[in-house]
Amino acid sequence: MRTILIILALPLASYAFAQEANDIIKALEENLSYLEYVTPHTEHSTMVSIGHANRLDTYLSPEEYEGTDIRFISSSMRMSHGTWDKQFTHEGAFDYTNNRAGNGKTLAGHYNFAFSMLKPLDVAVNRLELRAGFASDLYLGFAYNMHNSSNNPAQGYASLSLGATAIATYKIKIFNKLLPINYEVRIPMIGAMFSPAFGQSYYEIFNNGNYDSNIVLTTIAIPQFKHQLTIDYPIGKHTNLRIGYLGDYRQSKPNHLKQHTYTNSFIVGYVTGI
Repeated sequence: MRTILIILALPLASYAFAQEANDIIKALEENLSYLEYVTPHTEHSTMVSIGHANRLDTYLSPEEYEGTDIRFISSSMRMSHGTWDKQFTHEGAFDYTNNRAGNGKTLAGHYNFAFSMLKPLDVAVNRLELRAGFASDLYLGFAYNMHNSSNNPAQGYASLSLGATAIATYKIKIFNKLLPINYEVRIPMIGAMFSPAFGQSYYEIFNNGNYDSNIVLTTIAIPQFKHQLTIDYPIGKHTNLRIGYLGDYRQSKPNHLKQHTYTNSFIVGYVTGI
């Protein structure tokens, strides 16, 4: 009886061994070790960016302000073979802008936290990895208009949104090295934000308790998105140098006000845990 069971189990064991061998071969073809292919691991990226900012907030001024935007970005991607990948991104930024007349300046800053869950997708193109899923986005910030001495000199920002996200990675071969080109995009779909009403002061809201639709629904009807295009170059066994472009386009029209912050930046940093 034991001999019969062993004979019956041999085809199943052979099939399992063949599948394991195929997985190893596939991992080697993609320039990955077998352990990296089947074992969950985390990639960390640390980047700084500097670029141009265009800012408008009609609560503070009807004019657009332009200047320099500087950001620090820290991101972690926890990748698990065959399941949902999880990405955590922290971003801190400051921008210093001026109006066209040169007689008004605005100092602004924000903290942005994004949590994304992405599912690896099967694609037929060699060296291409594609992930897609959803993301939550928390945004907290401020703007101080130095030209306004007493009439609404400052504005606060707070918003929370849910949306879609995707990451595409394509590896190009240069001088016998595979260099990953990464494109990442995040698009808020629906959420809520805080905003004073037109002509309403913060004193009325927080001191007198005169609320007037200060929590506003946001939707994709007023589109906003954030994307970045980068290329990585290996500088160590588990470290890549990363350079690229970052574009962040936020806009809203709450309570008869117009707000936008458009930035285009050059980014540089490094990636570890590859």
